[in-house]
Amino acid sequence: MIQNFQKGLDSYLTKEQVKEVCPLAFAEAPTNPDVSGKYLFVNTETIIDDLDKLGWKPVTAAQRKQRGDSTIFSKHMVSFQNPDIQITSTDGDNAFPRIIMTNSHDGLQSFQFSVGIFRLVCSNGLVVADEKFSDFKIKHKGYTFNELRDVVSLAVKDLPNKVEVLNSMRNRILTEEEKNKLAVDAMLVRAGIKIGSDKAKEFEYDEETITDILDPKRKEDVGDSLWKVFNVVQEKITQGEFHAALKGAKVRKVRKIKSFEKDLSVNKELFKLATALI
Repeated sequence: MIQNFQKGLDSYLTKEQVKEVCPLAFAEAPTNPDVSGKYLFVNTETIIDDLDKLGWKPVTAAQRKQRGDSTIFSKHMVSFQNPDIQITSTDGDNAFPRIIMTNSHDGLQSFQFSVGIFRLVCSNGLVVADEKFSDFKIKHKGYTFNELRDVVSLAVKDLPNKVEVLNSMRNRILTEEEKNKLAVDAMLVRAGIKIGSDKAKEFEYDEETITDILDPKRKEDVGDSLWKVFNVVQEKITQGEFHAALKGAKVRKVRKIKSFEKDLSVNKELFKLATALI
Protein backbone atom coordinates (compact mmCIF):
# COMPACT_ATOMS: atom_id res chain seq x y z
CA MET A 1 0.00 0.00 0.00
CA ILE A 2 1.34 3.42 -0.95
CA GLN A 3 1.77 5.60 2.12
CA ASN A 4 3.08 9.07 1.43
CA PHE A 5 5.48 11.34 -0.42
CA GLN A 6 9.01 11.88 0.83
CA LYS A 7 12.49 12.89 -0.23
CA GLY A 8 14.04 10.59 -2.79
CA LEU A 9 16.36 10.52 -5.79
CA ASP A 10 19.14 13.12 -5.95
CA SER A 11 20.83 12.25 -9.24
CA TYR A 12 19.83 14.58 -12.08
CA LEU A 13 21.05 15.87 -15.43
CA THR A 14 22.99 19.09 -15.63
CA LYS A 15 22.07 21.50 -18.42
CA GLU A 16 25.32 20.53 -20.14
CA GLN A 17 24.24 16.88 -20.14
CA VAL A 18 20.81 17.78 -21.49
CA LYS A 19 22.49 19.77 -24.26
CA GLU A 20 24.58 16.76 -25.29
CA VAL A 21 21.52 14.67 -26.15
CA CYS A 22 19.02 17.45 -26.85
CA PRO A 23 20.79 20.52 -28.28
CA LEU A 24 17.53 21.87 -29.68
CA ALA A 25 16.38 22.71 -26.16
CA PHE A 26 18.99 25.46 -26.27
CA ALA A 27 18.08 26.86 -29.68
CA GLU A 28 18.34 30.65 -29.90
CA ALA A 29 15.83 31.12 -32.71
CA PRO A 30 12.97 29.23 -34.41
CA THR A 31 14.15 26.31 -36.54
CA ASN A 32 11.49 27.18 -39.12
CA PRO A 33 12.04 30.58 -40.79
CA ASP A 34 8.41 30.65 -41.96
CA VAL A 35 6.75 30.75 -38.52
CA SER A 36 3.72 33.01 -38.08
CA GLY A 37 4.20 36.62 -37.09
CA LYS A 38 2.21 35.82 -33.93
CA TYR A 39 4.77 33.20 -32.91
CA LEU A 40 6.75 34.16 -29.82
CA PHE A 41 9.99 32.20 -29.53
CA VAL A 42 10.56 30.71 -26.08
CA ASN A 43 13.29 28.10 -25.92
CA THR A 44 13.13 25.02 -23.75
CA GLU A 45 16.13 26.16 -21.73
CA THR A 46 13.88 28.83 -20.22
CA ILE A 47 11.43 26.15 -19.08
CA ILE A 48 14.29 24.07 -17.64
CA ASP A 49 15.49 27.07 -15.63
CA ASP A 50 12.01 27.98 -14.42
CA LEU A 51 11.12 24.42 -13.43
CA ASP A 52 14.36 24.30 -11.46
CA LYS A 53 13.14 27.34 -9.50
CA LEU A 54 10.02 25.30 -8.69
CA GLY A 55 12.09 22.32 -7.51
CA TRP A 56 11.87 20.13 -10.63
CA LYS A 57 15.11 18.99 -12.26
CA PRO A 58 15.76 17.26 -15.62
CA VAL A 59 16.29 13.48 -15.61
CA THR A 60 15.89 12.46 -19.26
CA ALA A 61 15.94 14.23 -22.62
CA ALA A 62 15.55 13.33 -26.29
CA GLN A 63 14.92 14.91 -29.67
CA ARG A 64 14.07 13.73 -33.17
CA LYS A 65 15.18 14.83 -36.60
CA GLN A 66 12.57 16.46 -38.78
CA ARG A 67 11.80 14.28 -41.80
CA GLY A 68 13.04 15.51 -45.12
CA ASP A 69 15.71 17.81 -43.72
CA SER A 70 18.90 16.50 -42.15
CA THR A 71 19.83 19.88 -40.67
CA ILE A 72 16.59 20.84 -38.88
CA PHE A 73 15.53 19.32 -35.60
CA SER A 74 12.03 19.94 -34.31
CA LYS A 75 10.16 18.06 -31.61
CA HIS A 76 11.96 17.23 -28.38
CA MET A 77 11.25 16.03 -24.83
CA VAL A 78 12.62 16.66 -21.36
CA SER A 79 11.30 14.96 -18.21
CA PHE A 80 11.67 16.31 -14.68
CA GLN A 81 11.62 14.98 -11.11
CA ASN A 82 11.45 16.72 -7.78
CA PRO A 83 13.96 15.41 -5.18
CA ASP A 84 11.49 16.20 -2.40
CA ILE A 85 8.59 14.16 -3.78
CA GLN A 86 8.53 10.37 -3.73
CA ILE A 87 5.65 7.91 -3.67
CA THR A 88 6.60 5.31 -1.05
CA SER A 89 5.11 1.86 -0.59
CA THR A 90 5.13 -0.60 2.30
CA ASP A 91 6.55 -3.29 -0.01
CA GLY A 92 9.46 -1.12 -1.12
CA ASP A 93 8.09 -0.59 -4.62
CA ASN A 94 8.70 3.16 -4.49
CA ALA A 95 8.25 5.58 -7.36
CA PHE A 96 8.84 9.20 -8.37
CA PRO A 97 6.29 11.42 -10.10
CA ARG A 98 7.59 13.06 -13.25
CA ILE A 99 6.56 16.00 -15.37
CA ILE A 100 7.17 15.26 -19.04
CA MET A 101 7.42 18.22 -21.36
CA THR A 102 7.44 18.11 -25.17
CA ASN A 103 8.09 21.12 -27.36
CA SER A 104 9.20 22.19 -30.82
CA HIS A 105 10.74 25.37 -32.15
CA ASP A 106 9.27 25.13 -35.63
CA GLY A 107 5.94 26.81 -34.89
CA LEU A 108 3.99 23.55 -35.03
CA GLN A 109 3.53 22.75 -31.34
CA SER A 110 2.90 24.36 -27.97
CA PHE A 111 4.68 23.32 -24.80
CA GLN A 112 2.76 20.17 -23.77
CA PHE A 113 2.88 18.43 -20.39
CA SER A 114 2.13 14.87 -19.23
CA VAL A 115 2.45 13.07 -15.89
CA GLY A 116 4.86 10.18 -15.52
CA ILE A 117 5.76 7.72 -12.76
CA PHE A 118 9.27 6.29 -12.43
CA ARG A 119 9.64 2.99 -10.55
CA LEU A 120 12.91 2.51 -8.66
CA VAL A 121 12.62 -1.28 -8.61
CA CYS A 122 13.07 -1.57 -12.36
CA SER A 123 14.36 1.88 -13.36
CA ASN A 124 11.39 2.02 -15.69
CA GLY A 125 9.01 4.88 -16.38
CA LEU A 126 5.35 4.86 -17.31
CA VAL A 127 3.17 7.72 -18.47
CA VAL A 128 -0.17 8.26 -16.81
CA ALA A 129 -3.06 8.75 -19.22
CA ASP A 130 -4.44 11.89 -17.63
CA GLU A 131 -6.43 13.75 -20.26
CA LYS A 132 -7.01 16.81 -18.10
CA PHE A 133 -3.32 17.34 -17.43
CA SER A 134 -2.08 16.16 -20.82
CA ASP A 135 -4.23 18.81 -22.46
CA PHE A 136 -2.45 21.53 -20.51
CA LYS A 137 -0.44 23.52 -23.02
CA ILE A 138 1.51 26.75 -23.07
CA LYS A 139 1.34 28.38 -26.48
CA HIS A 140 4.21 30.24 -28.09
CA LYS A 141 2.25 33.48 -27.90
CA GLY A 142 3.21 34.90 -24.52
CA TYR A 143 4.82 32.59 -21.99
CA THR A 144 4.83 33.59 -18.31
CA PHE A 145 6.34 31.96 -15.24
CA ASN A 146 2.90 31.93 -13.60
CA GLU A 147 1.56 29.67 -16.36
CA LEU A 148 4.29 27.15 -15.67
CA ARG A 149 3.69 27.37 -11.94
CA ASP A 150 0.03 26.51 -12.62
CA VAL A 151 1.12 23.36 -14.49
CA VAL A 152 3.28 22.23 -11.59
CA SER A 153 0.58 23.05 -9.06
CA LEU A 154 -1.95 20.99 -11.00
CA ALA A 155 0.42 18.02 -11.12
CA VAL A 156 1.22 18.11 -7.40
CA LYS A 157 -2.39 18.64 -6.28
CA ASP A 158 -3.49 15.62 -8.31
CA LEU A 159 -0.89 13.24 -6.84
CA PRO A 160 -3.26 11.86 -4.15
CA ASN A 161 -5.63 10.83 -6.95
CA LYS A 162 -2.78 9.08 -8.74
CA VAL A 163 -1.89 7.27 -5.52
CA GLU A 164 -5.49 6.11 -5.18
CA VAL A 165 -5.39 4.68 -8.70
CA LEU A 166 -2.10 2.89 -8.06
CA ASN A 167 -3.43 1.41 -4.81
CA SER A 168 -6.52 0.17 -6.64
CA MET A 169 -4.25 -1.51 -9.17
CA ARG A 170 -2.32 -3.17 -6.34
CA ASN A 171 -5.54 -4.52 -4.81
CA ARG A 172 -7.05 -5.83 -8.05
CA ILE A 173 -6.20 -9.49 -8.65
CA LEU A 174 -6.32 -10.64 -12.27
CA THR A 175 -7.50 -13.99 -13.60
CA GLU A 176 -5.38 -15.87 -16.12
CA GLU A 177 -7.83 -14.87 -18.84
CA GLU A 178 -7.53 -11.19 -17.90
CA LYS A 179 -3.73 -11.38 -17.87
CA ASN A 180 -3.67 -12.99 -21.31
CA LYS A 181 -6.04 -10.39 -22.74
CA LEU A 182 -3.96 -7.55 -21.30
CA ALA A 183 -0.87 -9.00 -22.97
CA VAL A 184 -2.60 -9.38 -26.34
CA ASP A 185 -4.17 -5.90 -26.19
CA ALA A 186 -0.78 -4.45 -25.28
CA MET A 187 0.75 -6.07 -28.36
CA LEU A 188 -1.98 -4.48 -30.49
CA VAL A 189 -1.19 -1.10 -28.95
CA ARG A 190 2.50 -1.58 -29.76
CA ALA A 191 1.59 -2.51 -33.35
CA GLY A 192 -0.69 0.53 -33.69
CA ILE A 193 -3.81 -1.59 -34.24
CA LYS A 194 -7.11 -0.47 -32.75
CA ILE A 195 -8.40 -2.94 -30.20
CA GLY A 196 -11.70 -4.48 -31.30
CA SER A 197 -11.19 -3.57 -34.95
CA ASP A 198 -11.53 -6.06 -37.80
CA LYS A 199 -7.75 -5.99 -38.21
CA ALA A 200 -7.27 -6.79 -34.53
CA LYS A 201 -9.52 -9.82 -34.87
CA GLU A 202 -7.16 -11.21 -37.51
CA PHE A 203 -4.27 -11.23 -35.03
CA GLU A 204 -3.89 -14.40 -32.99
CA TYR A 205 -0.61 -14.52 -31.15
CA ASP A 206 1.28 -17.70 -30.41
CA GLU A 207 0.83 -18.86 -26.80
CA GLU A 208 4.58 -18.70 -26.23
CA THR A 209 4.50 -15.00 -27.12
CA ILE A 210 1.88 -14.29 -24.48
CA THR A 211 3.80 -16.36 -21.93
CA ASP A 212 6.98 -14.44 -22.72
CA ILE A 213 5.27 -11.05 -22.28
CA LEU A 214 3.79 -12.09 -18.92
CA ASP A 215 7.02 -13.62 -17.60
CA PRO A 216 8.48 -11.31 -14.87
CA LYS A 217 12.12 -10.29 -15.22
CA ARG A 218 12.59 -9.85 -11.47
CA LYS A 219 11.17 -11.37 -8.30
CA GLU A 220 9.62 -8.04 -7.20
CA ASP A 221 7.20 -8.29 -10.13
CA VAL A 222 5.98 -11.83 -9.44
CA GLY A 223 2.29 -11.84 -8.59
CA ASP A 224 -1.24 -11.60 -9.95
CA SER A 225 -2.14 -8.04 -8.96
CA LEU A 226 -2.98 -5.64 -11.76
CA TRP A 227 -0.08 -3.41 -10.68
CA LYS A 228 2.52 -6.18 -10.92
CA VAL A 229 1.16 -7.69 -14.15
CA PHE A 230 0.81 -4.27 -15.76
CA ASN A 231 4.39 -3.31 -14.95
CA VAL A 232 5.67 -6.59 -16.40
CA VAL A 233 3.67 -6.06 -19.59
CA GLN A 234 4.50 -2.36 -19.85
CA GLU A 235 8.23 -2.98 -19.52
CA LYS A 236 8.22 -5.79 -22.10
CA ILE A 237 6.14 -3.81 -24.61
CA THR A 238 8.20 -0.61 -24.39
CA GLN A 239 11.65 -2.07 -23.75
CA GLY A 240 11.37 -5.10 -26.03
CA GLU A 241 13.57 -8.08 -25.14
CA PHE A 242 10.91 -10.69 -25.95
CA HIS A 243 10.01 -12.80 -28.97
CA ALA A 244 6.67 -12.55 -30.73
CA ALA A 245 4.86 -14.43 -33.45
CA LEU A 246 1.40 -14.82 -34.84
CA LYS A 247 0.22 -18.41 -34.98
CA GLY A 248 1.99 -20.15 -37.84
CA ALA A 249 4.31 -17.19 -38.50
CA LYS A 250 8.04 -16.74 -38.00
CA VAL A 251 9.19 -15.75 -34.52
CA ARG A 252 10.88 -12.35 -34.34
CA LYS A 253 12.60 -10.44 -31.60
CA VAL A 254 10.76 -7.29 -30.50
CA ARG A 255 13.11 -4.38 -29.92
CA LYS A 256 12.96 -1.38 -27.64
CA ILE A 257 10.88 1.60 -28.75
CA LYS A 258 13.42 4.22 -29.77
CA SER A 259 11.13 7.14 -30.61
CA PHE A 260 10.22 9.14 -27.51
CA GLU A 261 6.98 10.16 -29.21
CA LYS A 262 5.87 6.56 -29.73
CA ASP A 263 7.06 5.66 -26.24
CA LEU A 264 4.84 8.37 -24.72
CA SER A 265 1.88 7.37 -26.87
CA VAL A 266 2.19 3.64 -26.17
CA ASN A 267 2.65 4.25 -22.43
CA LYS A 268 -0.52 6.32 -22.23
CA GLU A 269 -2.55 3.69 -24.08
CA LEU A 270 -1.18 0.89 -21.89
CA PHE A 271 -2.13 2.81 -18.76
CA LYS A 272 -5.67 3.22 -20.11
CA LEU A 273 -5.86 -0.55 -20.69
CA ALA A 274 -4.77 -1.21 -17.12
CA THR A 275 -7.05 1.29 -15.40
CA ALA A 276 -10.02 -0.05 -17.36
CA LEU A 277 -9.55 -3.28 -15.37
CA ILE A 278 -9.85 -1.65 -11.93
